[in-house]
Amino acid sequence: MIKSGLCSVTFRNKTPSELIDLVSRAGLCAIEWGSDVHIREGDIKTAGEVRAETYAAGLEIPSYGSYYRLGNRQDFKPYIDSAIALGAKEIRIWAGINPSAYHLFEERQAIVCEAKEISRVAAEYGVTISTECHAYTLTDTPESLLLFMNEVNEPNFKTYWQALLHIPEEEQIRSLRAVYASGKLTNIHVQHFHLFDAHREQRPLSDAYVQWDSRFEVFKNDETVRYAFLEFVKDGSEANLLSDAQTLKNILDEK
Repeated sequence: MIKSGLCSVTFRNKTPSELIDLVSRAGLCAIEWGSDVHIREGDIKTAGEVRAETYAAGLEIPSYGSYYRLGNRQDFKPYIDSAIALGAKEIRIWAGINPSAYHLFEERQAIVCEAKEISRVAAEYGVTISTECHAYTLTDTPESLLLFMNEVNEPNFKTYWQALLHIPEEEQIRSLRAVYASGKLTNIHVQHFHLFDAHREQRPLSDAYVQWDSRFEVFKNDETVRYAFLEFVKDGSEANLLSDAQTLKNILDEK
Protein backbone atom coordinates (compact mmCIF):
# COMPACT_ATOMS: atom_id res chain seq x y z
CA MET A 1 0.00 0.00 0.00
CA ILE A 2 1.42 3.35 -1.03
CA LYS A 3 0.23 6.56 0.58
CA SER A 4 0.72 10.04 -0.84
CA GLY A 5 2.72 12.81 0.75
CA LEU A 6 4.82 15.94 0.28
CA CYS A 7 8.40 16.83 1.13
CA SER A 8 8.41 20.15 2.95
CA VAL A 9 11.51 21.22 0.99
CA THR A 10 9.16 21.71 -1.97
CA PHE A 11 7.99 24.95 -0.35
CA ARG A 12 10.86 26.25 1.73
CA ASN A 13 9.30 29.73 1.75
CA LYS A 14 6.14 28.61 3.56
CA THR A 15 5.61 28.31 7.28
CA PRO A 16 4.70 24.90 8.73
CA SER A 17 1.11 26.09 9.23
CA GLU A 18 0.86 27.17 5.59
CA LEU A 19 2.30 23.86 4.43
CA ILE A 20 -0.08 21.84 6.56
CA ASP A 21 -3.01 23.77 5.10
CA LEU A 22 -1.73 23.22 1.55
CA VAL A 23 -1.17 19.48 2.03
CA SER A 24 -4.65 19.16 3.51
CA ARG A 25 -6.19 20.97 0.55
CA ALA A 26 -4.23 18.74 -1.82
CA GLY A 27 -5.72 15.66 -0.19
CA LEU A 28 -2.32 14.13 0.60
CA CYS A 29 -1.75 11.88 3.60
CA ALA A 30 1.63 12.87 4.97
CA ILE A 31 4.47 15.36 5.21
CA GLU A 32 8.18 14.62 5.28
CA TRP A 33 9.48 17.56 7.27
CA GLY A 34 12.98 18.67 6.25
CA SER A 35 15.89 19.70 8.44
CA ASP A 36 17.08 22.45 6.10
CA VAL A 37 14.39 25.04 6.94
CA HIS A 38 11.32 23.86 8.80
CA ILE A 39 12.67 21.53 11.50
CA ARG A 40 16.32 22.18 12.22
CA GLU A 41 18.20 19.31 13.80
CA GLY A 42 18.10 19.63 17.56
CA ASP A 43 15.19 22.12 17.58
CA ILE A 44 12.99 19.99 19.81
CA LYS A 45 10.53 22.75 20.65
CA THR A 46 9.64 23.47 17.01
CA ALA A 47 9.52 19.78 16.19
CA GLY A 48 7.03 19.15 18.98
CA GLU A 49 4.84 22.07 17.95
CA VAL A 50 4.83 21.04 14.28
CA ARG A 51 4.08 17.45 15.23
CA ALA A 52 1.02 18.51 17.20
CA GLU A 53 -0.25 20.77 14.42
CA THR A 54 0.35 18.14 11.74
CA TYR A 55 -1.48 15.46 13.69
CA ALA A 56 -4.34 17.84 14.47
CA ALA A 57 -4.85 18.22 10.72
CA GLY A 58 -5.11 14.44 10.37
CA LEU A 59 -1.75 14.14 8.58
CA GLU A 60 1.07 11.67 9.17
CA ILE A 61 4.80 12.26 9.68
CA PRO A 62 6.48 9.05 8.50
CA SER A 63 9.97 10.44 8.10
CA TYR A 64 12.37 13.27 8.81
CA GLY A 65 14.09 14.53 5.67
CA SER A 66 17.54 15.34 7.00
CA TYR A 67 20.49 16.91 5.28
CA TYR A 68 22.93 14.72 7.15
CA ARG A 69 25.65 13.62 4.73
CA LEU A 70 27.77 10.58 5.43
CA GLY A 71 31.41 11.53 5.12
CA ASN A 72 31.11 14.88 6.87
CA ARG A 73 31.24 13.26 10.33
CA GLN A 74 28.47 15.41 11.78
CA ASP A 75 26.93 14.83 15.19
CA PHE A 76 23.95 12.59 14.45
CA LYS A 77 22.25 12.83 17.83
CA PRO A 78 20.45 16.15 17.11
CA TYR A 79 18.81 14.50 14.08
CA ILE A 80 17.65 11.60 16.23
CA ASP A 81 16.25 14.04 18.80
CA SER A 82 14.29 15.98 16.16
CA ALA A 83 12.92 12.81 14.56
CA ILE A 84 11.68 11.54 17.92
CA ALA A 85 10.12 14.92 18.76
CA LEU A 86 8.38 14.85 15.37
CA GLY A 87 7.15 11.31 15.90
CA ALA A 88 8.99 10.19 12.75
CA LYS A 89 10.26 6.60 12.71
CA GLU A 90 12.58 7.15 9.76
CA ILE A 91 15.40 9.58 8.99
CA ARG A 92 16.47 10.18 5.41
CA ILE A 93 20.17 10.88 4.89
CA TRP A 94 22.59 11.44 2.00
CA ALA A 95 25.09 8.73 1.08
CA GLY A 96 28.34 10.64 0.85
CA ILE A 97 29.54 13.82 -0.77
CA ASN A 98 30.88 12.57 -4.13
CA PRO A 99 29.73 10.35 -7.03
CA SER A 100 30.21 6.63 -6.41
CA ALA A 101 32.90 6.39 -9.10
CA TYR A 102 35.03 8.99 -7.29
CA HIS A 103 35.30 7.15 -3.99
CA LEU A 104 38.51 5.27 -3.31
CA PHE A 105 38.20 2.00 -1.40
CA GLU A 106 39.33 3.56 1.89
CA GLU A 107 36.87 6.47 1.54
CA ARG A 108 34.00 4.15 0.79
CA GLN A 109 34.85 1.93 3.74
CA ALA A 110 34.91 4.95 6.05
CA ILE A 111 31.40 5.90 4.89
CA VAL A 112 30.21 2.32 5.37
CA CYS A 113 31.57 2.35 8.94
CA GLU A 114 29.85 5.67 9.66
CA ALA A 115 26.56 4.34 8.27
CA LYS A 116 26.84 1.34 10.57
CA GLU A 117 27.51 3.58 13.54
CA ILE A 118 24.52 5.86 13.07
CA SER A 119 22.25 2.92 12.22
CA ARG A 120 23.10 1.26 15.51
CA VAL A 121 22.45 4.48 17.41
CA ALA A 122 19.11 4.95 15.61
CA ALA A 123 18.13 1.34 16.33
CA GLU A 124 18.26 2.09 20.05
CA TYR A 125 15.36 4.50 19.48
CA GLY A 126 13.45 2.29 17.05
CA VAL A 127 14.34 4.56 14.11
CA THR A 128 15.15 3.49 10.55
CA ILE A 129 17.86 5.20 8.50
CA SER A 130 17.25 5.50 4.76
CA THR A 131 19.58 6.87 2.13
CA GLU A 132 18.58 9.43 -0.45
CA CYS A 133 18.79 7.70 -3.83
CA HIS A 134 20.52 10.55 -5.60
CA ALA A 135 23.12 11.59 -8.16
CA TYR A 136 26.58 12.58 -6.90
CA THR A 137 26.44 10.17 -3.96
CA LEU A 138 27.18 6.49 -3.38
CA THR A 139 23.60 5.77 -4.44
CA ASP A 140 23.89 7.25 -7.93
CA THR A 141 23.63 3.87 -9.70
CA PRO A 142 21.56 0.77 -8.88
CA GLU A 143 24.76 -1.28 -8.61
CA SER A 144 26.47 1.05 -6.17
CA LEU A 145 23.28 1.48 -4.14
CA LEU A 146 22.73 -2.26 -3.70
CA LEU A 147 26.40 -2.84 -2.94
CA PHE A 148 26.23 -0.11 -0.30
CA MET A 149 23.17 -1.70 1.31
CA ASN A 150 25.01 -5.02 1.52
CA GLU A 151 28.17 -3.38 2.86
CA VAL A 152 26.35 -1.62 5.68
CA ASN A 153 24.20 -4.68 6.36
CA GLU A 154 22.27 -3.26 9.29
CA PRO A 155 18.60 -4.30 9.63
CA ASN A 156 17.40 -0.70 10.03
CA PHE A 157 19.54 0.75 7.19
CA LYS A 158 17.40 1.10 4.08
CA THR A 159 16.82 3.40 1.12
CA TYR A 160 14.41 5.60 -0.75
CA TRP A 161 14.09 5.38 -4.52
CA GLN A 162 13.76 8.13 -7.08
CA ALA A 163 14.31 8.43 -10.81
CA LEU A 164 17.85 9.37 -11.76
CA LEU A 165 17.98 11.76 -14.70
CA HIS A 166 21.15 10.34 -16.21
CA ILE A 167 19.73 6.87 -16.98
CA PRO A 168 17.05 5.88 -19.56
CA GLU A 169 13.54 4.79 -18.56
CA GLU A 170 14.16 1.08 -19.02
CA GLU A 171 17.02 1.43 -16.56
CA GLN A 172 14.76 3.31 -14.15
CA ILE A 173 12.40 0.35 -13.99
CA ARG A 174 15.30 -2.10 -13.65
CA SER A 175 16.70 0.01 -10.82
CA LEU A 176 13.36 0.18 -9.02
CA ARG A 177 12.75 -3.56 -9.38
CA ALA A 178 16.22 -4.41 -8.12
CA VAL A 179 15.95 -2.15 -5.07
CA TYR A 180 12.44 -3.42 -4.35
CA ALA A 181 13.61 -7.04 -4.60
CA SER A 182 16.37 -6.32 -2.08
CA GLY A 183 13.77 -5.75 0.64
CA LYS A 184 15.47 -2.46 1.54
CA LEU A 185 13.11 -0.01 -0.16
CA THR A 186 11.02 2.23 2.08
CA ASN A 187 9.64 5.33 0.33
CA ILE A 188 9.68 7.00 -3.07
CA HIS A 189 10.38 10.57 -4.11
CA VAL A 190 8.08 11.55 -6.96
CA GLN A 191 8.96 14.29 -9.43
CA HIS A 192 9.24 14.86 -13.16
CA PHE A 193 12.15 16.63 -14.79
CA HIS A 194 12.94 16.87 -18.48
CA LEU A 195 16.65 16.75 -19.24
CA PHE A 196 18.01 18.61 -22.26
CA ASP A 197 21.40 20.09 -23.21
CA ALA A 198 22.79 19.31 -19.75
CA HIS A 199 19.93 21.30 -18.18
CA ARG A 200 16.79 20.12 -16.46
CA GLU A 201 13.31 21.57 -16.49
CA GLN A 202 10.55 20.73 -14.06
CA ARG A 203 7.41 19.50 -15.81
CA PRO A 204 3.90 18.66 -14.59
CA LEU A 205 3.66 15.15 -13.19
CA SER A 206 0.84 14.46 -15.63
CA ASP A 207 3.42 14.59 -18.45
CA ALA A 208 5.01 11.49 -16.93
CA TYR A 209 1.79 9.69 -16.05
CA VAL A 210 2.68 6.61 -18.10
CA GLN A 211 6.18 6.34 -16.63
CA TRP A 212 5.03 6.64 -13.03
CA ASP A 213 2.07 4.35 -13.61
CA SER A 214 4.53 1.69 -14.80
CA ARG A 215 6.86 2.29 -11.88
CA PHE A 216 4.12 1.91 -9.30
CA GLU A 217 3.09 -1.40 -10.92
CA VAL A 218 6.11 -2.82 -9.10
CA PHE A 219 4.18 -2.45 -5.83
CA LYS A 220 0.86 -3.83 -7.01
CA ASN A 221 -0.80 -6.08 -4.41
CA ASP A 222 1.95 -5.32 -1.88
CA GLU A 223 0.32 -4.37 1.43
CA THR A 224 3.53 -2.98 2.97
CA VAL A 225 2.92 0.68 3.83
CA ARG A 226 5.21 3.03 1.90
CA TYR A 227 4.95 6.71 1.05
CA ALA A 228 5.23 8.44 -2.31
CA PHE A 229 6.40 11.95 -1.53
CA LEU A 230 6.03 14.68 -4.10
CA GLU A 231 9.33 16.55 -4.13
CA PHE A 232 9.34 19.87 -5.97
CA VAL A 233 6.75 21.08 -8.48
CA LYS A 234 6.91 23.24 -11.58
CA ASP A 235 7.54 26.90 -10.72
CA GLY A 236 7.11 26.08 -7.04
CA SER A 237 3.45 27.03 -7.34
CA GLU A 238 0.52 25.92 -5.20
CA ALA A 239 -1.61 25.33 -8.29
CA ASN A 240 0.94 22.93 -9.73
CA LEU A 241 1.20 21.13 -6.40
CA LEU A 242 -2.57 20.64 -6.36
CA SER A 243 -2.45 19.35 -9.93
CA ASP A 244 0.48 17.01 -9.29
CA ALA A 245 -1.17 15.74 -6.13
CA GLN A 246 -4.28 14.82 -8.08
CA THR A 247 -2.17 13.04 -10.70
CA LEU A 248 -0.35 11.08 -8.01
CA LYS A 249 -3.57 10.10 -6.28
CA ASN A 250 -5.08 9.00 -9.59
CA ILE A 251 -2.11 6.73 -10.25
CA LEU A 252 -2.13 5.25 -6.76
CA ASP A 253 -5.88 4.69 -6.84
CA GLU A 254 -5.39 2.33 -9.79
CA LYS A 255 -2.99 0.07 -7.89
